[in-house]
Amino acid sequence: MVVSAPLSPQRRPPFPKDESMSETSVLHATSRPAPTPLRLVDADVHHSAHPGALTPYLEQRWVDYLNAFGVRTRHETDTRPALRPFAARADAIPPCGVAGGDPDFARAQLLDPYGIDIAILNSLIGQIQYSGGNAPVPFCEALERANNDWTHTEWLQRDPRWRASIACQYDSPEIAVREVERCRSLSDRFLQILASTRTERPFGHSKYWPLFEIATHYDIPIAFHPGGSGSNQLSGSGWPSYYFENHLTYPFGALSHVASLVFEGVFDRWPTLKIVFVEGGWSWVAPYAARLDATYAVQRAEVAHLQRKPSEYLAEHFWFTTQPFEEPPKPRWLPLVYEQFAEAGLDGRLMFSSDYPHWDFDSPAQAIPRTLPEPVRRGLQYANAAALYGFPLVPGAE
Repeated sequence: MVVSAPLSPQRRPPFPKDESMSETSVLHATSRPAPTPLRLVDADVHHSAHPGALTPYLEQRWVDYLNAFGVRTRHETDTRPALRPFAARADAIPPCGVAGGDPDFARAQLLDPYGIDIAILNSLIGQIQYSGGNAPVPFCEALERANNDWTHTEWLQRDPRWRASIACQYDSPEIAVREVERCRSLSDRFLQILASTRTERPFGHSKYWPLFEIATHYDIPIAFHPGGSGSNQLSGSGWPSYYFENHLTYPFGALSHVASLVFEGVFDRWPTLKIVFVEGGWSWVAPYAARLDATYAVQRAEVAHLQRKPSEYLAEHFWFTTQPFEEPPKPRWLPLVYEQFAEAGLDGRLMFSSDYPHWDFDSPAQAIPRTLPEPVRRGLQYANAAALYGFPLVPGAE
């Protein structure tokens, strides 16, 4: 669903910063007066640290390198419109000029007016540009570390409603594991590992197994987000000509990773592993589950190591987010689409996401259709995310 109603940003003074305060005391200072029941969780908000914002968190050698050579990715071209840097809404660009670059602006434009209790930050620039490419590996590692430190200091410590994914070099798993361990030592509000759907190999490949090990050790999900200018194209046949070609391929990476994770036997090795697909759609999941099972029925000998049908792994280990909400042409069809999703064993596996600050932002006030039954709406709004991430139903009670 595309909601184009204007947002009205209101600049607010930043929270006072006291370097002597612990994270716990900062959270106490900025928390709302009294706990209220959980009502709305946003599972996908994007923040972006431009390179200049990271210099306080970088060693001088990497500041010098950044100033001299900049950040390079595997591909120097992209399909996003130049008019909308990082596909952002025009009214979601704060005075600093970087969409998602100002926590006070995002709080005043998103959290406060919509009454969002918890919002999960997914760093696009960390996932896309800092995650590796045509740059020295130690430099990329330093950028990811600085990006997570910036997230911790400027976002997590300034408002108790923010949570964050850990941006890391997912295609260099040993390095990624070190960063996951470091971030978890900083705060347990780093609640999942962030990866792109555009990876070097399908994600069930053994090179990624260290990430499954660390994710299950901390009992946190691995979240995949589409897009980016690194590694393989989602089209399967090279670069598209138009932005909307690229935009429509977002589910393709999810399909590939689901099959790889299932058929490589990942969930038999790590039976508690949780996977979240962000911004990749959800209406395709039930038909794809049937396709997986049909293929398994005639080619089971090749994957005799599997202990269950593919659809059963899919129903147990995967979660999805709503944006962009896939609505059929006639509203009365939507409950039937969701019913198909639920009958595939996925009821309770869909979470609301706004995709702020992108142009196709979904307003929390309008994006959850009223044609869905009230229990389903409650699940989308907060209950499904609370069950996955362990959020208490009364924030402030943790």
